[in-house]
Amino acid sequence: MEGDGHVQRTQQLLTTLVTNYTQLLGPNLVGIYLHGSYVLGSYNEDVSDLDYVVVVRHALTATNKRELMSVTLHKLWPLAPKKGLEFHVMVQSALRPFQTPIPFDFHFSKYHYQDYVQSPNQYIQTMHGTDPDLAAHLTIMNHYGQVLTGPAIAEVFSPIPPAVYWQALVFDIDDAQTEITVDPVYVTLNLCRVLAYQRSGLILSKSGGGQWGLAHLDLRWQPLINAALQTYSGDLPSIRFDSSTLTDFATMALTTIL
Repeated sequence: MEGDGHVQRTQQLLTTLVTNYTQLLGPNLVGIYLHGSYVLGSYNEDVSDLDYVVVVRHALTATNKRELMSVTLHKLWPLAPKKGLEFHVMVQSALRPFQTPIPFDFHFSKYHYQDYVQSPNQYIQTMHGTDPDLAAHLTIMNHYGQVLTGPAIAEVFSPIPPAVYWQALVFDIDDAQTEITVDPVYVTLNLCRVLAYQRSGLILSKSGGGQWGLAHLDLRWQPLINAALQTYSGDLPSIRFDSSTLTDFATMALTTIL
């Protein structure tokens, strides 16, 4: 749960985002739409990122992208949550009718921060294409997304076929067996939410997946899932997870899923 100060900061971020992107993109802007932890009710400024999609009528020029990055890093980043901002720019005509793989015109996140800073021109020229994760992002968008500005979600985005969403989930856990010891909190909770979708058809956040895991998975996994949930929410400092328990959990989950 966010305190009043965090809520005000996040609201300032959203207002600044809409104001600056609207001014920058002008009539080319269709809308800005939130997805991810913010719309799933598990947003925590201390541990989350803010996920959004910017829809435009026509692909951005290199100059547009440079200006967008300037605004993002200088005006939005100081207000961003701990894990920064993650966004895709998508051209309206690529969204309806549905096509796969789903194309994007531009993308940025904290993960790419150093790449951009070190070589902005190369980043702008090359950061476009298709992204398997978009099917998962847009499924959450269609079910829970929020409009910051623009037409209703159902008018802009196509429904994502369940089989395509499932492929995106499976792609996201492809390296879970090795990654779980590197990033135990994210991978543990992510495996839980994939299991929740497979067994119950539920589309959940990472924390929602963890809660589902506590209620539905074998009792032996409860200490691990509890620790992951408490670390994710910021209630526990970063703790040392037992590597054999982590790999056993990943083996169990992947055997079930795949």
